[in-house]
Amino acid sequence: MTILNPIEKKQLSPRMAQLVEKFKGDPNYANGLQIFAHKQEVFEPIWTAYLNMLENGKLDRGLKELVRIKIAQNNDCSAYAEKSTLQRSPLRPELVADLSPEKIAATGSYEVSDVFDRREKLALKFAEKLGIEPEGLDDEFFEQLRQQFTDPEIVELAHVIAVGIGFERFLAVWEPRVCAI
Repeated sequence: MTILNPIEKKQLSPRMAQLVEKFKGDPNYANGLQIFAHKQEVFEPIWTAYLNMLENGKLDRGLKELVRIKIAQNNDCSAYAEKSTLQRSPLRPELVADLSPEKIAATGSYEVSDVFDRREKLALKFAEKLGIEPEGLDDEFFEQLRQQFTDPEIVELAHVIAVGIGFERFLAVWEPRVCAI
């Protein structure tokens, strides 16, 4: 049972309808956006900016998708099993074409996996720490991050992670059986 009902598509503003349409390949995500649409004037610009950052930021789109998968895994997302079998993003498949099924499958054991490089492992650890134990984000951890990422890249990565965590947790409350990354 959904605690909050999604806004019907006919009630969406044109831009919010475009955002929902962009996610039609991922019905859980589209449904989440339609729940956010109860406050379209607030969430339309936020999600437009977020999607722009996902698709056009400084970091590789595949790296961002990896941390989003890790977030779903950390939140014990029921939709993760389905998402983790996909090789491509519902947004722009060509941007994550190099995200192999092996990497997706190894996300849960990233620390001991040899399919990830140091940069990917640090990004996944950042997602894990920010979502589960933010007190572990100490000076030593940021020194390690700065060996692989610039400060603007760290900010971008933190934003992707924070929005992912928030969206997942929001949907877990409003729609308990569904989550999306």
